[in-house]
Amino acid sequence: MKLFQRLSYTALNLPTSAAGMPIFIFILPFYADDLGLGLSLVGIIFFLGRFTDILTDPIMGLLIDKFPSRWGKHKHWIFLSAPIFMLATFLIFLPTTSSPSSIYFFVGLFLLYSAFTLSSITQLSWATFLAPDYDDRTKLLTLRELMALLGMFSVIAIPAAVEINDPSLQAKVNAIGIFVLFCIPIITLNAIIQTPDSMESISRDRSKNPFKNFKKLFSNKMLIRIVIAAVLIAFCMSLNGALYLIWMEVVIELPEYSSRLMLIYYIVSVFGLGIWRHLSLKTSKHFAAGVSCIYAIIVLTSGFIGYWFIKDLETTYKLIAVGSFIVLYGLSFSGPLPLINAMTADVSDKLAVEVGENISGTVFSFLTTLTKVGFALAAVLPYLVLELYWGFDISIGTANTESSKMAIYYIYTFVPIISYSIASYLLFTHSLGREDHEEIKSKLNKNAV
Repeated sequence: MKLFQRLSYTALNLPTSAAGMPIFIFILPFYADDLGLGLSLVGIIFFLGRFTDILTDPIMGLLIDKFPSRWGKHKHWIFLSAPIFMLATFLIFLPTTSSPSSIYFFVGLFLLYSAFTLSSITQLSWATFLAPDYDDRTKLLTLRELMALLGMFSVIAIPAAVEINDPSLQAKVNAIGIFVLFCIPIITLNAIIQTPDSMESISRDRSKNPFKNFKKLFSNKMLIRIVIAAVLIAFCMSLNGALYLIWMEVVIELPEYSSRLMLIYYIVSVFGLGIWRHLSLKTSKHFAAGVSCIYAIIVLTSGFIGYWFIKDLETTYKLIAVGSFIVLYGLSFSGPLPLINAMTADVSDKLAVEVGENISGTVFSFLTTLTKVGFALAAVLPYLVLELYWGFDISIGTANTESSKMAIYYIYTFVPIISYSIASYLLFTHSLGREDHEEIKSKLNKNAV
């Protein structure tokens, strides 16, 4: 692939990231507080929206694998996802009323995540065709992650610029929505025009149970281990994102710096992406992903210990300390998930040899189906636990009880530490490496001939 083709393909991840990241950081607090739905209700609606969306993943994977078009296996699905994506973005980021109902929020979220599902599974399945080599996949999918980070930069920089004239959360959310609506059609059309697609013939044997391949994946131990690691890591990252603004306001007590520190976090993650990519190319994907998890554990543990020394410092010194933590933790953010995507593509090739057909759409739908459980639980569980058990009230901020404040800090720190620990073990013990994939690729080439 030429560089511009790579950029065109990977840029598809930019609007998805730009719309997805603010869900935890801005949208949930916006609907809970500014629009009056409340913390628990927003958490429940988000979970239900995510849960119903989860049910669509196997269907999307099946459609991608079984129903190509004259454009190829993937392009038409990317095209179809765009109008759904735009409608959902308008509903969620530019609400038509100042007092939306719970049904309005649910429908908007469901449409948004359905568009994410169709686009993301298609993109990942497409990568198995665009980058058939072990290391080339790492390069392509880390470039895709870079585009996601650029999307995140945009939606962090936009609120930072908007708050100069209007510090309201609504102004920030509206501005992000307009940016995403502008990006979707341009990036989608460019990718469809510029990126090559697989034109291989597809088996459409209707006598088979169409979900048979999906069900069989539950017994594939290699894939299950990867998926469990992905679920745990997704849960960690989403939990930190869902609690970040609350953590900055209630625990750290520096809410005025939250947007700028978040921007620094994602800028640093670009350098982290380069580190983990380089380590992966020098060693293996699973080793680099495992090391990134261990690194995150070390930073979180150090941050927990350091908090007790800096919590009563003056603002300047506290800001320096918290900023240092954000920088160090940001290096881990972009490490494991793009490498896990590349590992999943390798397992997909292995399965293609075993079943005699390319089922990359089904394999990635399996990954995304279960990973979304981690994303969904990360939003609903901490909010429910904080509000129902500790009596935390988001509307009164630092006036909450000391025990509820500390609960936020313990959840923010120790739940990810435990999850990253389990994930690192699963990644380090993965058994499909570079030489194994070369053998698999050789078999695929023979079958193609």
